[in-house]
Amino acid sequence: MTNILEQFRSWVEKKANEEKPFTGTFWFLFSTLSESDFNSALGFQPAKQSVVPIADYSRTVVVRKRTGTVLEATFHHLPIHHETVRILFSLEKPAQALRPMYHLLARTRGAASLFPFSHPVMKECCRLNPKFSLEDTRVVRGVSYPSRPNDGGADINLQPGNAATFFARVEDEKRVLKTATFLVPTTADNIYCEFKIGRPGYLNYRSGPFDLLFELISDRLPKRLATSARPFERAKGHYVEFRFPEPLFVGPANYHVVMDALSRLPRTSVALLHTNPYFHAALTNYEDGGEFDIFITGHSTIHVRGQGDVSPASFLRIQNGLTEQFSDAQISLEQPAEHSFKDLIEGRV
Repeated sequence: MTNILEQFRSWVEKKANEEKPFTGTFWFLFSTLSESDFNSALGFQPAKQSVVPIADYSRTVVVRKRTGTVLEATFHHLPIHHETVRILFSLEKPAQALRPMYHLLARTRGAASLFPFSHPVMKECCRLNPKFSLEDTRVVRGVSYPSRPNDGGADINLQPGNAATFFARVEDEKRVLKTATFLVPTTADNIYCEFKIGRPGYLNYRSGPFDLLFELISDRLPKRLATSARPFERAKGHYVEFRFPEPLFVGPANYHVVMDALSRLPRTSVALLHTNPYFHAALTNYEDGGEFDIFITGHSTIHVRGQGDVSPASFLRIQNGLTEQFSDAQISLEQPAEHSFKDLIEGRV
């Protein structure tokens, strides 16, 4: 396997030198399916003469927009995975491939989902060589949105700057980072690797030495993502708590932003049950039939509980919807409180 991965690494780096800009994009998917079931769920076919070395399966997805525009992308399955993390590769720009990717995932009925890249994950990706600090990484371009929907629109930072200053600004202004393009030093002689990372769950390699970035893609990042998904794998019978770093839900007047965030999730429906004495909504995911109760339990906390045996991927989609609208949240599990009949009749519930 080591020789095969080295062959792929060399091929990618060579393509990047020949094609400028290079558009090779890695997509990180969550799935608990076996390899054969995963390939079947996504409709992959064996790659006979694949244009991508080491790719064993592939599928081309065509999406026709209402405007008549056609988006087409081919996704290649790479034999690189860790626990619940699968990696696909495409040669199309992320903007062209993202909608076909969502179309591809829809056919799995919730069995696979993109990993949303959180702010901490993006920050960790900025350092490929531990000898360098965040100050040594340059931000070529970054796009962020306010964590409070009423605070304004997108902010596009086109001025080069070091990553430490960039991330400090995003954190201080409490913004949600959508995409960022980095120039990351790899050696002491001012040689940089350029890549773009997107919150939906992709990494687009542009140019420069690929060895350290490929180590991140094939080893460090999958391990990091697999760890982040474990609370959702153990969520059955528990409440999943999303704790945000600031008070976003100080009263009923702010509750509509939660409904807006949940309503934007594809192929779902949300019903508001009541807002007094606390917010309670019911969410149904039509991809896999998952049903959830959503509670606002504090000025900065939301609790989510799945009904029955819901998939971890469904929780990931809820996480993506909430953190795209607000900011990254700390995630933990809580056992539901148990009450007796006496507690009920004496008004302690």
